[in-house]
Amino acid sequence: MQISQLWVYPIKSLRGCVVPQAMLTKEGFYHDRRFVLLQQDEANPGKWKHMAVSRISQMVLFHTSISGDILTITYRPPGSTADPETLEIPLEPENLPELKRVDVNMHFSPTTGFDMGEKYSKWFSDRFGFKVILAYWGNNPRLVLGNLPNKPTTQGPKPKNVITNVLSSLPVIGPMLEGDDGVIAFNDCAPYLVVTEPSLADVSKRLPEGVEADVTKFRANILLKTSDSAWAEDFWGELAFGDEGAKILLTGNCGRCKSLNVDYNTGESGTGKDGELLKLLQKDRRVDPGVKYSPIFGRYGFASKGSEGMVLRVGDEVALSKRNEERTRFYWPGIST
Repeated sequence: MQISQLWVYPIKSLRGCVVPQAMLTKEGFYHDRRFVLLQQDEANPGKWKHMAVSRISQMVLFHTSISGDILTITYRPPGSTADPETLEIPLEPENLPELKRVDVNMHFSPTTGFDMGEKYSKWFSDRFGFKVILAYWGNNPRLVLGNLPNKPTTQGPKPKNVITNVLSSLPVIGPMLEGDDGVIAFNDCAPYLVVTEPSLADVSKRLPEGVEADVTKFRANILLKTSDSAWAEDFWGELAFGDEGAKILLTGNCGRCKSLNVDYNTGESGTGKDGELLKLLQKDRRVDPGVKYSPIFGRYGFASKGSEGMVLRVGDEVALSKRNEERTRFYWPGIST
């Protein structure tokens, strides 16, 4: 196998950046999901919730690019002939101690972010039409509550008592208690997501002739070219990259949501078959009883301990170093079935 594309997503749910190389860290590729956009939670005044394409489809109209230590956001509304609007954001804020802290609770795994300030919040708020906060991760880890390396089956993590649950939610104490358990930034359920070209091609077969599935909708970190058949990755347990010995341990399946139906050109629901992609996949890709209503495309994974700091490059050779006898079952309390 071979790496054909690498992606990082500096701000969760905005468009990603295709990159020639990316460095592995415990929490994901360097710069991946280090920022998140928050909106006010109408059900809980004073609280903020993370924004996602499945709820706010116009997020796909914001493009990202990285140059040096600057992240540039580019926005142009559909049909506009004016020059695109841009915003520059430092990838590593220098005034972090001065920034206001904000609680972020994604998929029942809480952490603390840093409010980047009015300049950035106003830029996004003006374009979305409601109050938005841009929050920076700041190395405050979120605990992985689901499938972990060496625990990728039906049971998930061992239950904790009430006191441990509370302590684990604290950014500093949590990792000390968790030991080898995984942590993430503003990723959904794991640091990495791997998909393959044959499976992407199989998705395209469900669409009208001449229409290809848009790989960007699937928000993968790694796209692999392989001679395997479509969906062979359902059974993959571990991948080895290049000559340095970098490994990604694949622990769970990625269940897909209605964000697949969004037209990335308009920021609205797609029309025709392209707007029914989720339904088309549900016909035969509901293969994980852990998310029995969601079609599966892609595998979640974690970098092995010895792989942190290693760099993956487009064109690197990839070997399947472990294959599971049966599919893993997705587990995440509050999400899995």
